[in-house]
Amino acid sequence: MSASGASKEKQIKRRTWMMPQEVEVWYVLPAIRRELAKVMKTKVVSRKNEEGETVEHKITQKEIARMLGVTEPAITQYLLKKKGQRSRGDQVALPAPILKEIDKSADIMIAEYEKARINEEEDIFVSMTREINRIIRFMRDEGVMCDIHREFCAHADDSCDACNTR
Repeated sequence: MSASGASKEKQIKRRTWMMPQEVEVWYVLPAIRRELAKVMKTKVVSRKNEEGETVEHKITQKEIARMLGVTEPAITQYLLKKKGQRSRGDQVALPAPILKEIDKSADIMIAEYEKARINEEEDIFVSMTREINRIIRFMRDEGVMCDIHREFCAHADDSCDACNTR
């Protein structure tokens, strides 16, 4: 193995053993939030202005932060298009079927946020929690979580069935 190949191997497989749940918290959850932020930033909702007219409103970073339960600077980092990886979540590329589910979740979360905003409700985190849990379940069911676990854990090999509950 070449020196560059060895360094790449070290770069990807950081720990000898990590529980799948650790991979979810350290890598997958930030990647899901990143993708949700990117999708939400492209969304537009109809709102009434002071004159009662319906106008198109782009979702702001402040609103995205509120929906995802993170800070505005975190949203800024998710949306930056700098080269390189700034966080663990940036090391995870989510496949197209997961991105499709993230888009669905973004729509649901935005609709729930709009309903809460109109009704002046404070608690909007149930929707966020439910949707992120749904995405993670989908990733587990599709085997994506196992693929990510294998990528970041040196001892999780192709024959690993530790998470298989069937």
